[in-house]
Amino acid sequence: MEISQQAIDLIIAWEVADGERAYARARYEERFSKPHWSGDDAEGLTIGIGYDLRHARSWYLADWKTRLETYRATPDAYQRLLPYVGKIGSREAVRKTHGIDIRFEDAIAVFKVRTLPFFVDEARRRFPGVQTLGGHVWGALTSLVFHRPVGTATERRARKEDNYTVIQEAVQARDLRAVAAGLRAFKGAYDERLPKTQIDLERRREDEARLVDLAAGSAAA
Repeated sequence: MEISQQAIDLIIAWEVADGERAYARARYEERFSKPHWSGDDAEGLTIGIGYDLRHARSWYLADWKTRLETYRATPDAYQRLLPYVGKIGSREAVRKTHGIDIRFEDAIAVFKVRTLPFFVDEARRRFPGVQTLGGHVWGALTSLVFHRPVGTATERRARKEDNYTVIQEAVQARDLRAVAAGLRAFKGAYDERLPKTQIDLERRREDEARLVDLAAGSAAA
């Protein structure tokens, strides 16, 4: 994995703290440290940073057993969460796992070794050649695909504007300014019902574009 630390910090900040990097730990502990469920039947009980137990059947033991067994307050945390691996989430699951607090350090560690690499590879697949443009650019586009995975309704609306194609062509041309412009073009393609969601989408795309701008400035220096 070759994305920059700044990109990793950006993704984590947006996943747990509305983009506020300085408050990532505090916001995580306030909102995400306990097992939670979005209410969506497509999702399972979630722990850490976006670690959906429904899709963790093959990895849960390796990712969490040793870590959770060190929790003195809840030494049975691993066993209590185990029944929800591979299952759809529920309010009952949240209730029965109440009291388990996933440490921020553990959430970050598992995120880096399990969740993030998938999207780093996905960015390379969707934007061939991005790995040659440096960690900032690769990381910015990893954030894009992490936030808007294939098949979401919002992405389908955005793709009508051919923004992905624009960025793919910019990557192939090694034109970092055009990559940044492509990210900013997404801001006009979203049509969210909730104003805050719309604003946050636009802010995240701008943060990603600025990271590419930083790479472009370094390349030009």
